Amino acid sequence: MNPEKLFFDASAGEGCRIAAFFSPCKGEAKGLIQICHGMADYFGRYAHMVDVFNEAGWHVCGMDMMGHGDTYGLNKDKDMPLGFFGSCRDSAMCILKDEMKLHSILMERPELKDLPQVLLGHSMGSFIARNIFITPDYSSAFDGFIFCSTMGPEPMAGFGIFLARIASVFGMKRRPGKLLDQISFGTYNKRIKDRKTDFDWVCSDEKVVAEYCADDLAGFSFTCKGFMDLFILVDRMQKRSSYENLPDKPCFMSYAMEDPVAGYGKGAQTVADKLIAAGTDVTVRNYGNVRHEIHNESVKEELFGDILKFCENKVLRG
Repeated sequence: MNPEKLFFDASAGEGCRIAAFFSPCKGEAKGLIQICHGMADYFGRYAHMVDVFNEAGWHVCGMDMMGHGDTYGLNKDKDMPLGFFGSCRDSAMCILKDEMKLHSILMERPELKDLPQVLLGHSMGSFIARNIFITPDYSSAFDGFIFCSTMGPEPMAGFGIFLARIASVFGMKRRPGKLLDQISFGTYNKRIKDRKTDFDWVCSDEKVVAEYCADDLAGFSFTCKGFMDLFILVDRMQKRSSYENLPDKPCFMSYAMEDPVAGYGKGAQTVADKLIAAGTDVTVRNYGNVRHEIHNESVKEELFGDILKFCENKVLRG
């Protein structure tokens, strides 16, 4: 992966800029896949996925969200720590606006604007993709949606917003939310025997986990305000109203049985069932006893193949 780098003004303001990437395929393109990365993650960690999609004839783009990856590096001098999306009241929605800004910038290119558009989100990125899916003004820009390792119903989202808001009021807005981190992820390793790190739940490949642990731009704790924005997105995407008046767009959902984010499969399947009940065309794939980052597990080539089949059969021919 050797992508073209793009930069644009962040929707959260404060003079911040967003770092984004465009990786074109060679030859005639079938479409464009836009990747939304996960929590405490960044676009560069999806290089293998990008290469596979490029080789299959798909352009790929993505951005590092506020408080992540290269975008964090661009804005360090503006008191924008890791895991912080911005201090404005609607910074949660600004994440969606930034994804749509990237889409709009690329649609200004004549060779891209008439191609099929697919939005793919992993983990927290799937929360963003799901929020875009339920927002008519945004979902109309895409022809298909892919939700990887997404979260099932989370009844404590509202309480999480309350705790994060209290912490922010008491001057903790830009500081790591250690208590919130423990509440959110403290039990994620509980089913793993002989665990070696706090992030064994991320992947069963020890090399991947070691690289993740050694990466200063991966696995960090969100700020209290960052957690509040995260919980706002979770709460918004799971409201009863979010399953009403859904766009007539096909979706692909992947999950793993050893992934705590997906409720060990049950949570993600519940979301799939609700979408199907609401009339959405959903292709669901269970990748068995692997962990959260399916795209880094032993079944990754199967996942990539299934995604490409979905794009071919549901997006191009659907």
